[in-house]
Amino acid sequence: MEFSKAVLFDLALLGLVGCNRAVSYAPIIDQYNAATCISPSLMPGPNPASREWNAKILLLDGSQVFVTGAQMPGGRIDIRYPKSGENVVAADAGDYIYPSDVRLNPQNDDLYVKASGLGGGIWFETWLFEYDIRAQRLLKRQKVVDKALPTECTAVQ
Repeated sequence: MEFSKAVLFDLALLGLVGCNRAVSYAPIIDQYNAATCISPSLMPGPNPASREWNAKILLLDGSQVFVTGAQMPGGRIDIRYPKSGENVVAADAGDYIYPSDVRLNPQNDDLYVKASGLGGGIWFETWLFEYDIRAQRLLKRQKVVDKALPTECTAVQ
């Protein structure tokens, strides 16, 4: 009986690890690479290397949205829709993994967010998010190999 519990535990643990394996190739990586930078600015204060986003985006249908967020604890990327007054979370990777790059595909109004950091405070992880701005929904969330991605967009002063 003890043997089977141990085997089941090991299989369950392997299953959890296998589900979150980082990939070095996926369509979302190509889409992120091809998307246009939404340049961050550097945050003033005690941690000047942190990036923040506060950008107005004009969508294909002529409407506008605001993309906001920061590379910091609790950091996420939000979309504010001025027409409806809604504020929606586009990407939130969770504890210790913060947004580090934001890009837009101007052909279809999809937003791509790279988030990286120490998952659970232990292992370095990088995630890509694909968010459909017009439909207001997350299309994809994929754990990726950081080295498979291009250099992050340059911050403006």
